[in-house]
Amino acid sequence: MQNFLKNKKFLILGGSGFVGKSITENLLANEARVVVLTRNSNKIKPLKVSGYPGQLEIISGNIFEDGLLELLTKDKYAVINLCGVLYEKNKNEFNTIHNFLPDMISKLCKRHNVKKLIHISALGVSKDSSSKYSLTKALGEESIKKNFKTSIILRPSIIYGNGDNFFGLFSKISKFAPVIPIIGPNTMFQPVYVNDVALAVIEALKINENKCKTFNICGPKQYTFYKLIQILLSLLERKRILIKLNPKLMMLPGLFLQTFPNPPFTYDQMKLLLKDNVSDGLYPELEDLKIKPVLLETKLKELIDFYS
Repeated sequence: MQNFLKNKKFLILGGSGFVGKSITENLLANEARVVVLTRNSNKIKPLKVSGYPGQLEIISGNIFEDGLLELLTKDKYAVINLCGVLYEKNKNEFNTIHNFLPDMISKLCKRHNVKKLIHISALGVSKDSSSKYSLTKALGEESIKKNFKTSIILRPSIIYGNGDNFFGLFSKISKFAPVIPIIGPNTMFQPVYVNDVALAVIEALKINENKCKTFNICGPKQYTFYKLIQILLSLLERKRILIKLNPKLMMLPGLFLQTFPNPPFTYDQMKLLLKDNVSDGLYPELEDLKIKPVLLETKLKELIDFYS
């Protein structure tokens, strides 16, 4: 079958993280031409050798720099937006990155006749949520659907893989801490492997329907937060004491800690942990994109050297 991505031009926004790198690798492997706009160009420069000369262009800059995003959007086949923040460093940052920016991106895509817009959101976001993270993510989705009628929204659960901030964080903690607190131990998650997310992007680009579509991007099994850390520690062969904590009791400390430059957790994150982060069954999933998601236990065992 002919490679439909060959020589097509893509713009990836927020592409220097481990998810962006995986998507970029898959696009390069499919002979696409990729432009990545990032403030952390050093993180993605190693991928330059993954393609032929000129196949990957890395632009170091601020996405809000006057005229930059419009310039980069022109002549692109597709735009892939990965921009997001887990906590606010500046006032109204959630709204700026999760709502205002997707609104701007989708309007520019329409203006310049971009064929595809893939937006990476998050599982379970809702306008009814008390979490600002979840609320602003949902508002951003709404803006995209209004502005760009053939957009594809992907809603992943926790994404894991080499460079992730979930198993990677707890692995680092477990190196020196004999006791590990688990906030929201019974909260359910449905972790998805990073390459499955990247494959979902590739498959979503093949969709040729004149309407917006949303997909829940989840792994094949659901786990409690507590169980996930148990699996990690078992594979690392580290015995640690796990302390169960209620997110409601950690809201006040979160309110204080969120003023730190890199807080261990925030008030808003405690709100998120009060609700399970699993597929609601309302949207199609990886299987509908002809992707069989890998089992966490199997893949984590293969990756364990990265976490050690």
